[in-house]
Amino acid sequence: MDKYTLEPVNQYNKMKNKSNNLKFFDVHSRSKRGFTLVEMLIAVTLFTIIAFFSIGAILSIFDANRKARSSKTVMDNFNFAVENMVRNVRFGDHYYCGDSPDTSSTNDCSSGGESFSVTFDGVRIIYMKNGDAIQKKVGAGNYENITSPDTIVQNLKFYVFNTASSDDKQPYVIIVIQGYVGNKPSTQTKFSIQTLISQRKLDL
Repeated sequence: MDKYTLEPVNQYNKMKNKSNNLKFFDVHSRSKRGFTLVEMLIAVTLFTIIAFFSIGAILSIFDANRKARSSKTVMDNFNFAVENMVRNVRFGDHYYCGDSPDTSSTNDCSSGGESFSVTFDGVRIIYMKNGDAIQKKVGAGNYENITSPDTIVQNLKFYVFNTASSDDKQPYVIIVIQGYVGNKPSTQTKFSIQTLISQRKLDL
């Protein structure tokens, strides 16, 4: 073959080698290339947004847990006050629908009253609703709140039956208490209690 025949072949081989070298250089240059400023800004922004929502969720969990513990403490105190009232009524006598100081008076009320009197160990105890609280008076003492300020009592009713000594039926009382715990509407816990208490001592 003369040089005129080989010339196109040589030119083709030179161009092919040059193309391969360019591709090799391009691959190596890309592998060593770093992040651009725009990519770094996007990454930092996404990280900040995710961290913000994560911290907000964790703080919400801690706040909900704190409010739950606070509500539980208030409800425990309220339940203790109600149980103490139920105990005095169950082991007492001479039920009276109203606030009578007389230790021997009795009075029925099927329509319900906001105060109730019972004689316990010879002492007259009076329960009543005053404002948002349940109050208790022992003997000649003063009225005292038996519910905490965080407990809002909206409704308190006493239904008294069979207090007359002439019948052979056992006296009993139905207590209805409604209200809620907590000052903020978003964290309030409502309660509704209805309990029937029968006099333990026989009244025959």
